[in-house]
Amino acid sequence: MPEHPESVDVNTVPLKDFVQQFLIYLRGECNVSPATLRAYTADLTDYTQFITRHYPDQSSVFSDRRVIRTYLAELQSRSYKKNTIIRKQAVLRSFFHFLRREGHLTQDPLLNRGGIKRDKRIPHFLTEKDMMRLLEAVPTSGDGLAALRDRALLEFLYSAGLRVEELVSLNIEDVEFWNGLARVLGKGSKVRLVPVGETALETLVRYLKARGEDPLSASAKKMNTRARPLFMNLRGTRLTSRSVRNILESWARRASISQKVHPHMLRHSFATHLLNRGCDLRSVQEMLGHSSLSTTQIYTHVTTEQLRRVYDKAHPRS
Repeated sequence: MPEHPESVDVNTVPLKDFVQQFLIYLRGECNVSPATLRAYTADLTDYTQFITRHYPDQSSVFSDRRVIRTYLAELQSRSYKKNTIIRKQAVLRSFFHFLRREGHLTQDPLLNRGGIKRDKRIPHFLTEKDMMRLLEAVPTSGDGLAALRDRALLEFLYSAGLRVEELVSLNIEDVEFWNGLARVLGKGSKVRLVPVGETALETLVRYLKARGEDPLSASAKKMNTRARPLFMNLRGTRLTSRSVRNILESWARRASISQKVHPHMLRHSFATHLLNRGCDLRSVQEMLGHSSLSTTQIYTHVTTEQLRRVYDKAHPRS
């Protein structure tokens, strides 16, 4: 049986209890997003199940370095993508750091362990032509409230470059219609101001008026403490992320776009189109809400490829 590091109480407290403490810490003190919390929960549940399956009577070995190596090797044998394994290892690293900080472990079993090198992935995006086809597939009048909402939703998602979770959490009060800005609650509960284009604002106002709310009226300027969702379903409740995905997929099919389209692709398209048209990287970083410029730099690979294609097509000796 593998040896495990010195610890305070890993021999007496079940692993699932430590996991629960960690998730409470993430939700209460770190205020992580619901999507992040779900991902951490899924990854730690997977590790807990591995320990239960292989060491049913010795759950305290979960902090043993050799056990962790065995788990990571098993992930590779399951044919997980490299980036998925990197994410799961990062979750374990955060978990063990928390246990050490709380005094449950005296040493971190992943300390000084080298990480797996992440694959470079080029984000999928729509061309400007396909983006226009998608937006114009949704009628702006004559097809009822649902079509008005869908057009406003897609225009807003593309215009502001939002994550889908950020979009569905917006309230009417978060949009400053008079100066074209939206207050967005992003990852880590960081609030940022994002510009919204005139076309997106016009379609949004049309949709809101159709559902009986005029954001430009005199009364709308007054403070309103009632949270009014920006985008709602036809039952009058806030749209979910899944609903937005379904709406987008439906209109992409109608627009005869061959590739699979998802909400994050509109965010990728937003960033790529801005950079292609000369926007500087720092501004794109600010609008996307990236904490690190290196995260935004992935889009420079896309624009470089675009420059290469233009060069190869246009230069007589390419």
